[in-house]
Order: sequence, then structure tokens, then C-alpha cells
Amino acid sequence: MKPAKYETSSGALATFLAGKPQAVYLCDLYTFTLAGGFNGGAPLLYTTADADIAVPYASGRITYSSKLVYFDQLANKAYGHWKIGLDVDSWQVIASASPQASIGNQPWLAALRAGALDGAIVAVDRAFIDTRAGLLEAPASLTPLGVVNVFTGRVAEVDLGRSNAVISVNSHLELLNQNVPRNLYQAGCRWALFSVGCGLSAASFAVNGTVAAPPAPNSNLLSVILSAPGGSGTYALGRIVMTSGANEGFARSIRSWGPASPATLTLMTPLPFAVAAGDTFTAYPGCDKQENTCIAFGNLANFGGMPFIPAPETAT
Repeated sequence: MKPAKYETSSGALATFLAGKPQAVYLCDLYTFTLAGGFNGGAPLLYTTADADIAVPYASGRITYSSKLVYFDQLANKAYGHWKIGLDVDSWQVIASASPQASIGNQPWLAALRAGALDGAIVAVDRAFIDTRAGLLEAPASLTPLGVVNVFTGRVAEVDLGRSNAVISVNSHLELLNQNVPRNLYQAGCRWALFSVGCGLSAASFAVNGTVAAPPAPNSNLLSVILSAPGGSGTYALGRIVMTSGANEGFARSIRSWGPASPATLTLMTPLPFAVAAGDTFTAYPGCDKQENTCIAFGNLANFGGMPFIPAPETAT
């Protein structure tokens, strides 16, 4: 048996299960740790039980909701696929949401359609509840005897219907699928701006802005009130992260920047929901990965390119 993630006392769950109890209630606990600033940065906590599940972890009591979002179907239960070796394990579950369910300030299914679960880390835990003493007729919440993790991974795909979503999760073995060698000899810098290799802090270059006027529907042009950036001196190839309004938490890459008053940002793709005048955001400068740009950032010591390598056609 895997070590328990939580149990009422050391060895309590193993002892309970060794007795082959017939009075036991099993349910799954889902923890979605979102990659963006959605939902105010708080994880999404759900359970397949008919009542909320409250787990008094050592780090603090966590309650998994049984309301508004419902996992599993009677004829289509969640299933996991584990493989021997380095093949990627997978987990798939169907979730149905009521109209009142939301992520941040958006309806639950609409938020998923816009990418709220992209890159989210999912932990699936199984809770064991001792029912030998019986249960209340309608308990507000249940406290399990023990909790064991059965799957952990990243959201791989979300297939949406009119009233439900099929969520597929891949284990972290998926990270081993990246190409090798990781770094290539090239003229441009191999680091992403503000990554560990780059060494710069995004917070040091963050600039807060406000939408000056609402764009046309599905337009990727934003009229904004925004100061000039530091570093490279341009927002082109940078990004914005919305901090209020219907798109709060959503981010978009910037194709180009017109430094007028008000300024114009051309986004790679439009924001998923309507943008209103007064919506706030944080913008970050861009980097074209050239040596001169790294000098403009004052970060030449961390430049990851090899600009003096001859081109393949002249190497010989």
C-alpha cells in the first residue's frame, strides 16, 4: 500500500483496510493547481462524494466541494492507465458543471473553453471514510479516516460539450518527451526572457496599464494607457496579464506596440472575453533574443546565444 497522504493516526488506514471492512465509503478528491492567476490564485477543490470532504492536513484543514461541479457519471467513471517503464500514465474523468459554477468571475465551462486549465497540475486522491458507526442522514461534511494519492499530473487536453467536459491528465513522465539535446548552438539566445537561465526578474520590468477604450468584438487591437517599458524598450514579443475585468488572470503575447497616447497593443490572439474600458493589466517588455537586446537589458553576462558561429553554408 502507498504511504497515506493523511490518516487520523500513524498506521490507522493500513490497520483499517487489513481488517477487510465492509462498512467503508470511498470517494475521489480533485485538486487543480492553476498555472495562471485565475480564481485569485486559489486551487480548485472538488470531490466525487455526496457531501463535502474536510481533511485536516498538518498544513491546514482543506475542504473539497461536492457542489456545483460533479465528477464521474454512473455509466462512465473516471479511469487511469498505468504503464510499466517510461511510458506516460494517464487519467481521464468527465465533469459536469451547474450554471452557477465558476472559475474566477467566469462560468466554469466558459473558463475551461478559454484555457483556464491549460498547464494546471492535478492531484487525484482517494479518501477512505469509516462508516461502521453509521452516517448522519445529511452530513454537511465528512472527515476521512485516511487519504492516499492515486494520480498526479498535468492537464493534457480538455474536450468540451454543451454541459460537460472530458479532462485528460498526463503524468509528469510526459516531461521526458522533450527533444534531446535540450540546447542548440544558435545565434539567438536560448533562454526565455525572465527564465532561470536569463536571470532577470519579471517583477522588475512589470508596468501596470489600463484599457482606454473597448475594442471591437474578437479584435486583437487594444487601445491602452501605458507607460514605456524598460529593458528592451518595446512591448513587441512581450506579454500582458489581465488583472481585472472579465479576462482577469488570462495572458496574451504581444505582436507589436504603438507608443502613442493612448498606446496600441496588437496581441497575437484576442482575449477570450469582452474587454471593457478601465480593465487593468500588467505588461512586460519583449525580447528578440539578440545580443544587442541583452545589452539593453543590462544582462549580457547571461546571454545564451552564440552569434559568432558561422552559418552552415559558410562553415566549410
